[in-house]
Amino acid sequence: MSVLRPEIAQSWQRLESCGLDPAACIDVGPVVETDPGTRLRRAAGPVLTALEGHLHGSRFALVLADRETRLVDIRFGSPELEPVLQSVGVVPGQLFTEQVSGTNSVATVAELRRGIAVVGAEHYLESLKRFACYGVPIRDPLTGRHAGVLDITCLTADASPLLRPFLLGAAQQIADGMLAEARGSHRRVLAAFEAARVRAAGPLVAFGPDLVLTNDAAADLLQPVDHAGLQALRHGRPGPVRTEVELASGARMLARVEPVGGGGFLVELERPPRPTAVRAAGPAADRDWFADLRPRILRYRAEQANVLVLGEPGTGRTTVAAELAGAGPVTVLAGAQATVAGTLVPLAEADPAAGGGTLLVEDAHLLAPAVAAHLGREVDRRGVRLVLTAGVDGLPVGEAAAFGARCPVRLELPTVRSRRDRVPALAGALLRERAGGTVRFTTGALRTLAAHDWPGNLRELATVVGYVAGRRSAGDLTEADLPPGYREGPREPVPGALWQAERDAIVRCLESCGGNKVHAARRLGISRTTLYRRIRELHIDPEALRERPAWVPQA
Repeated sequence: MSVLRPEIAQSWQRLESCGLDPAACIDVGPVVETDPGTRLRRAAGPVLTALEGHLHGSRFALVLADRETRLVDIRFGSPELEPVLQSVGVVPGQLFTEQVSGTNSVATVAELRRGIAVVGAEHYLESLKRFACYGVPIRDPLTGRHAGVLDITCLTADASPLLRPFLLGAAQQIADGMLAEARGSHRRVLAAFEAARVRAAGPLVAFGPDLVLTNDAAADLLQPVDHAGLQALRHGRPGPVRTEVELASGARMLARVEPVGGGGFLVELERPPRPTAVRAAGPAADRDWFADLRPRILRYRAEQANVLVLGEPGTGRTTVAAELAGAGPVTVLAGAQATVAGTLVPLAEADPAAGGGTLLVEDAHLLAPAVAAHLGREVDRRGVRLVLTAGVDGLPVGEAAAFGARCPVRLELPTVRSRRDRVPALAGALLRERAGGTVRFTTGALRTLAAHDWPGNLRELATVVGYVAGRRSAGDLTEADLPPGYREGPREPVPGALWQAERDAIVRCLESCGGNKVHAARRLGISRTTLYRRIRELHIDPEALRERPAWVPQA
């Protein structure tokens, strides 16, 4: 065939690097039932119906995809085209990312965020080469973010250069409808707030698209950083939420979150029914990520208990282990660097003459079997106390597990994504440490930080804050000041703990495979196309896992 256009050639290169087979068929099952009540669907419905009337009798199909590149609405000018498209996987609810469907004017438009035509042989998958299509992105006029793709598809024999202007006007109409919908959402949020304000005995906050309303009690109690923390409570939770939250002041409150509709929700705050200690306010208190664990840390240190500290990278395993070890004689050993060479690792620093002392082994899951066995014997012989750190999977079966069995206490550290409501306060405290009081995050920037997954946890967050603090000496820090890759605002994730558990399992597998999706699919026992689909649905970036730690910001 002729030389590919640059944007098509780049798409093909992306697909070759991820291992998609051009002869593969689009995996059509299971598809996800889509929600007709989203702002995009409500705005697009009347526009698609009008276009469908214009296309009546023609062999064209209109395809609407949401911002996750899932097909949410398909209209046909002629019924004869419907089974043809269904046979190649163009069905409502199907994820249509490039990793699943190759180069086409839905997936590639979502990647490039601009309109593009893909005709015949330019499609990467053989099954799509008989089609011609043109797609344009839809941008949310309220937030400026990518909202979806509108596509028109036909057989190559019916392709026309008039497809582009036909779609551009329609995409603008949908965007205008989304703006009107947002204004309607504001009205609904205001009405719900007024109704709740009459009965609310305490602080009340209402959130809508780019809108925050508070009563006097909430205005006196809440700081801007608290707004971002409360908004994070809705991340991944479509229904009512009742949970305890900690405010920037140190006060703990019971929050009742009720959805309003159109993306809005109400938050009522009240004192918890049981008395709760209020921690001291200020930057140092905001930074105390382990406040909930501190009573246990102090108790285990006083009891001189043997403790195994578990957690993902960046969750503060080293910090907590050092606190557990205390100020007495401590020998620190890095599991990844321990080697057996002549005389095995000595424990002289642990004051063997007097006995006792603490052996702190970081990354104990990386200990060589012979070293683990030797350390176990030394610990038993000298009466040394143990504090170990390891990954979330604990210690591997064998000598390392036997060594770790000497720790009856296990302390698992929380991930940052499991405490999104505390990210704004922590980010603000870290910024004050690095830049003093001359700069501050806007509420929008804090909300964006709270929505990020933070695979590198506390270390990643501190790195990003340090990056931002070094680039500006005064003023407000907005989303635009965040490093590339951290500026995308809150998304609508698949809700529930199973979503997070599956994502964590796939990320760990990809990390162990160096980002190689073919090997990861084999190890997980699923097909490559299924893995590609789940990678997109779960917002995973395999290239970041292949090339660099996901938490390192890029200039």
